Amino acid sequence: MIRSLSVRLLSSIAIFLAIAIGLFALVHAAPGDPVEMTVPPELVGADREAYIAARRRELGLDQPVVVQFVRWMTGVLSGDLGYSYSSGQPVGQVLTDRLGPTLLLMGSALVIGALIAVPAGILAATRRNTPIDYAISTGSVLAICFPGFFLAMLGIYVFAVQLRALPSAGMVSSGGGDVVDVLRHLILPVSLLSLTVAAPFTRFVRGGMLEELGKDYVRTVIAKGGGQIRAIGHALRNTLLSLITVLMLYIPVFLAGAVAVEQVFAWPGMGQLSIQAVQARDYPVVIGFGLYVAVLVLVCNLLADLAYVILDPRVRRQR
Repeated sequence: MIRSLSVRLLSSIAIFLAIAIGLFALVHAAPGDPVEMTVPPELVGADREAYIAARRRELGLDQPVVVQFVRWMTGVLSGDLGYSYSSGQPVGQVLTDRLGPTLLLMGSALVIGALIAVPAGILAATRRNTPIDYAISTGSVLAICFPGFFLAMLGIYVFAVQLRALPSAGMVSSGGGDVVDVLRHLILPVSLLSLTVAAPFTRFVRGGMLEELGKDYVRTVIAKGGGQIRAIGHALRNTLLSLITVLMLYIPVFLAGAVAVEQVFAWPGMGQLSIQAVQARDYPVVIGFGLYVAVLVLVCNLLADLAYVILDPRVRRQR
């Protein structure tokens, strides 16, 4: 097991380096000059050109791309992601400051989505071809089909504009900031994100439960007098093993959805920061965000492998 995880760790490091090279190449191949975005509007003519030239020398953008890459990669390997073109702050600090709100939003939505999906999927599977099953299946399909931004705007219109029951933007109110205020701001974005999690996972749990409930070991449990609840418990355990992998692989997709939700609800997380960085051509922040996502995906895959080894004795014996 240790050897297998060591191999996966080494391959993850290689993948991370490949992603870092790809991100740097793609960002620097993008059209536009990031320095031009920072030129004060009062500078024109020769003063403007002098400012751009001086700023490019200061940021090292006048150097060949290969030299820039070597210097940047050396910094990345030592934990230095560079400095933001817009604010001048270290990229690591800029991203870390926004990491907390994003983790709060994503973590809450994942937990609530799982708490909805697992019971709904079990209920649909155990009530197959009944009105309950049809209602759950239809609802999950509709939730998958509707665009996230449409649901976000609909939620803002109904609950913030018409009912005035919930805030529509931000993480805290002006002059607020206590726990209750943060929770009120969380309700709308978390409800939307948890719906995007619950809808596909409900269908996955339903399909997995139907497959497991039809296997011989479930029939054996029932035949020995174990009862339906115990049989469902055995089937659910095997279904959740597969759900772990699906959940880990779904996190990048979920993060992309969180970026859109943060933008709509003006949530001060990494997603909103990445959009602002792209608009400002703040390349170090854009690359840093991409590397954070890459690390998240690689760590999630390693955790999925480790969870399989711990939870499934068959996998542990094979390794």
